[in-house]
Amino acid sequence: MRVRELIDVLRRFPPDATVRLCVCLPNRVIETHDQLWVGDYGGGPQINAALDFRGFQVYVGCGLEQVVRPLPPEPVVDLGQYADPVDAARVRDFYIIHRGLNEPLSYPDFDYEHWIPPRTVSGQYNPIIAQILREKLLRE
Repeated sequence: MRVRELIDVLRRFPPDATVRLCVCLPNRVIETHDQLWVGDYGGGPQINAALDFRGFQVYVGCGLEQVVRPLPPEPVVDLGQYADPVDAARVRDFYIIHRGLNEPLSYPDFDYEHWIPPRTVSGQYNPIIAQILREKLLRE
């Protein structure tokens, strides 16, 4: 719509009439806006209205699974005990990266592709870490 057309349409109404913006889907009005403003973003005028969430119920922090049934606890993976807490955190990061898990890393800038994790305090490799190392060596 051109500015000229909008002005011509608005001249049909009394100058003190309230202007509302209506957002609709087919056969249904979603919301109306009384608070409008006009902005210019470089391409001409733009009529704006902010969403009004008063008519909506917003549930934050839960998914459908949590509403329908409780989620099972995530399995705890034992990656062994290490003498240095930094090594333990890096072993966990190594496991997360090589198993493709979507979890935050303790040391995200560390080079886990070329790093070989240390042995546990018992002097052995953790079986899970040893399996990842075997898979990695077989690929190379």
